[in-house]
Amino acid sequence: MRWRDYLALSMRSLRRSRLRSILTIAAIVIGATGITIMLTFVTSIKSYVVSQFTQTGEVRQIQVGPSASLSFSSTSNEGGNQRAPGAKLVTPSIESAVAAIPHVVGVSAQWGGGGGSTGIQYLAYGSKKLQANFINAFETNGVFQLPLVAGRNFRASDQAGVVMVTQDYANAMGFSGNGAGAVGKTLDLHTMPGYTGAGATLPDVLPPQQQCSQGQRNCNGGPTSGLPAIDLPARVVGIVSKNYSNKSIYMPITWYIAIANQSQPNNATYTGQSQGNQPPNGPIYVRGGWQKPSTLEFIKNQGGYFSLIAVVDNTDNVAVTARRIGALGMGTATGLSQLNQQVTAANVIGLVLGGLGLIALAIAALGVMNTMVMSVLERTREIGVMRALGARRSTIRRLFTFEASVLGFFGGFFGVVLGYIILLVAKPFIANKFPHGATPNITVPIWLVVLVIALTTFIGFFSGLLPSRRAARLDPIEALRYE
Repeated sequence: MRWRDYLALSMRSLRRSRLRSILTIAAIVIGATGITIMLTFVTSIKSYVVSQFTQTGEVRQIQVGPSASLSFSSTSNEGGNQRAPGAKLVTPSIESAVAAIPHVVGVSAQWGGGGGSTGIQYLAYGSKKLQANFINAFETNGVFQLPLVAGRNFRASDQAGVVMVTQDYANAMGFSGNGAGAVGKTLDLHTMPGYTGAGATLPDVLPPQQQCSQGQRNCNGGPTSGLPAIDLPARVVGIVSKNYSNKSIYMPITWYIAIANQSQPNNATYTGQSQGNQPPNGPIYVRGGWQKPSTLEFIKNQGGYFSLIAVVDNTDNVAVTARRIGALGMGTATGLSQLNQQVTAANVIGLVLGGLGLIALAIAALGVMNTMVMSVLERTREIGVMRALGARRSTIRRLFTFEASVLGFFGGFFGVVLGYIILLVAKPFIANKFPHGATPNITVPIWLVVLVIALTTFIGFFSGLLPSRRAARLDPIEALRYE
């Protein structure tokens, strides 16, 4: 018999017991659908994680901080406030020492905080006022190459007056989609009253000290509190992908320090009269000029940089370079180890979920076996006729194993189709569960389609072996007498 004959006989038999065939296929469909959904999700997440680390160059990055239990994240600000007892500060001298280690091709200091910690009250674009959420600052030496959807990264010449913003900021400015229209536009960083950082006018005579009522927000006392707030223009040069970060502003670290390291008057002389607990209401004379800490002193006073990011020339040198940095008394965390941990976790989850799917298929295999046993009993007389007409036992075996394989094939095929439809419907809901609006490319890979269908076909084939052997061993004479 040709394979087409086996297929025709198998399809005729399945149509003859339509309800039983449908129920048997449905059991396989459930297992195949589960495996398709679970393994597609796991492989998509794994591919997403690998692509993120590769695109941003994080596989060659080492994060350096004062904490012995540092956890790698190029967008985090783990550092000064999480120092281990006696840990060194992350200072420019540490940065220089890290840069001198072999295989290190670049180092960038990272700092950041809410707008209020720098003296920025809010961002303004025309009549729009945007909350100054997190300001991330780093050196513009090319170490940080953020994934952009529009514009460019910082250049070495960008030391002040420029920012990169995430897509949500660009959307809030009124530029929908990827926010490309915001590139080249100017935001105003509106400072708090009393601001004396970069761009502020430092007079010899200060206005009367601000009078703050109890619980009043954005009201700071002190001799400079009467100075007005100012706007610091910042040109947007790039839009950072929402898959990387959200609600963040990026600026050169030199500008960040110049804004945050504010001056204080030396030998301020108060005039006017005090009323109760309120400050004097007259002007304040600055007799000794203005002063502020040096950049190095300011960094130390603030507890050092949050962290450093060191870039290694090759992933093979990441581990040895991290050990050498650790010998400087610093905590380290590598992007490569973080990637390996996430991939390992995804593999474990995939094995567990795949195992659950196999259990479902094993149960379905029992259904296939039961269906084939019933088919043998119902077709005993048919088998006797075939044997009497010269059909060999091997022909009978092949016929029933082929029929069982067809059940497995259809179960796998419809399982993959159903799994794809479910993933397609669930994709928007899955996207909402990811941070920053990041969405993995959840598609059923071709190899998984082939694997699932081949697996269910094999399970059908295997489940049909015992019934097919039983059918082949039937005595033709006894089978002809069967009613």
